[in-house]
Amino acid sequence: MFNPALLVPWLKVAVRLVPESKNYMTTMENWRLGVEMATVLFTATMACFTAWLAWETRKLEKGWRETSAKQIEAWLKTSTDQIGVKTWLELEKRFDSEEMKRARKKFAQQLKAYGLPNHDKISETVLNFFESVGVVYKEGCLNKMLAESSFSFHACRYWEAAKAYIDQEQKRHDEDATLFKDFQDFAKSMRLPDEKIDDEEIKRFLADEMKLD
Repeated sequence: MFNPALLVPWLKVAVRLVPESKNYMTTMENWRLGVEMATVLFTATMACFTAWLAWETRKLEKGWRETSAKQIEAWLKTSTDQIGVKTWLELEKRFDSEEMKRARKKFAQQLKAYGLPNHDKISETVLNFFESVGVVYKEGCLNKMLAESSFSFHACRYWEAAKAYIDQEQKRHDEDATLFKDFQDFAKSMRLPDEKIDDEEIKRFLADEMKLD
């Protein structure tokens, strides 16, 4: 709210600028002119002050935005890391569970003896597990380093061992290449550039899985 008392200093200055000769104008006219000049000076000063205040406000706003952006970025990174680790813990727990070990053992036995006559007897529990891993990995909800350490070995070998079954499933569904696509992408991203997974390696891998208790 405007305070008239703020005009007093400027009024004193303005009055000094007005000629004191009575022949020039009356005392009342001097005061009127002084008030007008004081108002002009005060208004100009307030305009300068307002411009300076606006400039300072923009500086503060910019600084606040930069700080907030950094804080949000740090929070998002922390949240993403927490989600990635939590997801890994849940998946690893499930992968090493007694139920999954039985499923892995059974799947390895089925893949070792796989053929078209027994295609419909294949259990997809392990395949569905790695499909789920692939989904959360693709969405950035699984810590990459932990995923590599826990699932890369098995994912790459199970993918190679199950390719014949998966190819047949895709053919049965009108060449639907999306079946187990996330598993495929995950296995591909986990495989080392010079990693060799041939028939002998697959046989050794399936033999080890069949030994699970």
